[in-house]
Amino acid sequence: MLSEIGLVGLGVMGKNIALNLSDNGVTIKSFNNSKEKLDDINKEFLNGFIGFTSFDEFVESLESPKTILLMVPSGKATKEVIKRLADLLEEGSVIIDGGNSFYLDSIDNGKYLSKKSINFIGMGVSGGEDGARNGPALMVGSGFSLEAPLINTLKNIAAKSEVECLGIYQGPGTGHFIKMVHNGIEYAEMQTIAEIYLILKNLKKSNMEMSSFFSSQSKNNNSSYLIEITSKILQKSDGDKFVIDQIKSVAQNKGTGKLTIQTSLNLGVSIPSIAAAYDARVQSSNQYSRKISEEQINDDISYTDLSNALYFSRVCSMIQGLELISKFSDDENHNISIVKVLENWSGGCIIRSNLLSELKKEFSKNNNIFNLNNLFENLEKYRVSISKVLQVTTKYNIPTPVLSASLNWFNSVTALNNPSNLIQAQRDFFGRHKVQLIDSSDDINIDWD
Repeated sequence: MLSEIGLVGLGVMGKNIALNLSDNGVTIKSFNNSKEKLDDINKEFLNGFIGFTSFDEFVESLESPKTILLMVPSGKATKEVIKRLADLLEEGSVIIDGGNSFYLDSIDNGKYLSKKSINFIGMGVSGGEDGARNGPALMVGSGFSLEAPLINTLKNIAAKSEVECLGIYQGPGTGHFIKMVHNGIEYAEMQTIAEIYLILKNLKKSNMEMSSFFSSQSKNNNSSYLIEITSKILQKSDGDKFVIDQIKSVAQNKGTGKLTIQTSLNLGVSIPSIAAAYDARVQSSNQYSRKISEEQINDDISYTDLSNALYFSRVCSMIQGLELISKFSDDENHNISIVKVLENWSGGCIIRSNLLSELKKEFSKNNNIFNLNNLFENLEKYRVSISKVLQVTTKYNIPTPVLSASLNWFNSVTALNNPSNLIQAQRDFFGRHKVQLIDSSDDINIDWD
């Protein structure tokens, strides 16, 4: 165990992870410009907390080798603090970026600090305020071997499920890459749940009936943290009104969904369910004045079909995210174990669910994302249900972008035939881009005239 850690960043996440560390016997030494804020936060610590308003004194106070955790906004702010620290730290010191940094920034920060013989760790932290306080999932990316005291400290503050929810990966940007994909999957699952909620509303189900539907998913081993909180959200009332019915239908985002999509395009991986979820958030802020209200559903949609559609879309979103991690691992030779990633996400994080155990069994046979035969057989059974649901939502003008994207993705990747031969023929016709014939690996041009 480390005896102390320096901390820069006392926002919600920074303060709560500091309290978590303090509960585990680590003295927190923290910098902040405001003495008033340091004094207020100090009241919450039962164990050691020492605040500094002088950055130089803060750094000087730390025992060598120094370990400093950054919990500051990603991007420019993180880079500025790192450069400031780099001028003050001796060789062998450790800087941990626990913010929501883009993985390419973390790779750059690792390279910059390595030239000064300072060790850098990019650490994704998932679980929100409660997770940071009581045990988050930690995704640690490092270009150097971590010493036992640091590993033990991180293990102690990480969430616990059947395993410790601490993942240690090769490369300074890998932890933040996996956290970024985690957030992309989170976008897709949240939107999937929202679409099922909208269908239930158009079936004229009450908030309590909808809450019961989501809580019932645990009986089918089809639940998750996000499904569980949805059930609770739908029950919350303020007097004689439900809180959910008073909230504007505008969903915000902090950019990680967008970064996941941009990265998927750069790596050549298709993640349509995640992309559709991000689009849905953007569209929620860009509504046109012309409205065509959806009609009350008069067709029958069973709870079984809705439950199966929910499961189907969640699995498709998860596989797309894991394929993105697998491609990154292969391209960068990081040897990322999908099983280890699933274990990493099994507790503390926002996308923890029963589904992770099911996927873990599938990947324990091999680490090949393209060899999920048993899982795809299971999805094939549920394709009938999601198809039924989407036929009804189309008929009644109910938007279901992620449910639709998930089914189309599955149909595409499992299709015996696809029309891409025609697209390549068109490209060769107008641009001489060449084609490959079925019985050959040679690229050739066709004389189309």
